[in-house]
Amino acid sequence: MKMSEIVTQIGFDLGLPTSDNVESQQIEQAVQIAFRELKRYIKNPVDKTVPFSTRIKLSDVGIITRKVLYVYASRPRIGLTMSTIDSGNVFQVAAAVNVYSSIGNTASINIDPIMTEMAMAQVRNTLSTDFQWKYDLDNDVVYVTHRDPRPTHVTIRYVPDYQDVSEIKSLTWQDYLIRLAEAHMKKSLGRARSKYTIEGSNVSLDGNILLDEANAELEQIREELQQKKTNMVVLN
Repeated sequence: MKMSEIVTQIGFDLGLPTSDNVESQQIEQAVQIAFRELKRYIKNPVDKTVPFSTRIKLSDVGIITRKVLYVYASRPRIGLTMSTIDSGNVFQVAAAVNVYSSIGNTASINIDPIMTEMAMAQVRNTLSTDFQWKYDLDNDVVYVTHRDPRPTHVTIRYVPDYQDVSEIKSLTWQDYLIRLAEAHMKKSLGRARSKYTIEGSNVSLDGNILLDEANAELEQIREELQQKKTNMVVLN
C-alpha cells in the first residue's frame, strides 16, 4: 500500500477530513511513527543472488539490511575430482572410476584408492572449508572467500530494512501498520483535544476517550507483535 492509500483509510476510519493538508500531514506522521516501530518485528528473510566478489557492498547490489542470515554459493561446482567432493557428488565420483582388468577382459573397480581419496578430501575440508563469509554491519559489506574455482554468483539471505511503507507486501503486516498508525493518531488527537476544557459549556470534546482507546489499542497490538516475534523461527 502507498502512503496516500494508508492516509485515506485512517482518515476515513477516524472521521477526519483528509482533504485538509494539516490533517493529512498529521496522519502521515502517525504512519511513519508506526512504520518505524513495526520494522523491529518484521523478520521475514529474503534471498537475493548477486555476482561473486570477495567484497560485496550490499547497497551497490540493491540490498538494504542490518542483518545478514546466510551466504552460500548459488551455483556450486560439481566435479569428479576428489578435492571438491561432498555429499552431493560422491556417487558421481564412484561411478566415474572404472579400472580395466586384462584378466578375463572384464572391468573391475578398486575401491581402496576411492576410500583413500575420500578420507584425504575429508581431512582437507576439515582443515579449511571451501566457502567462508563475514558480515560487516558498520561498513555495509559482506566479505567472501572461496577456494578455486570460484562460483560465479552467491546468494545472500537477509532480513530487509524497509525504507518505505510501500515495500511491505504482506497483508498481515499492512494491517498491523494501519492499526498502529490509527492508535498513534488517536493518541495525538486525544492529547490535542484534552488540553483545554470550557466549564459550563454544553459542548465537550472526546480527548480523554481517544486517549484511553489509543493506549488500550497500543498495548494490545504490542502484545500481539511481541508474541508473534517470540513464536517466529527463522530457518536458514
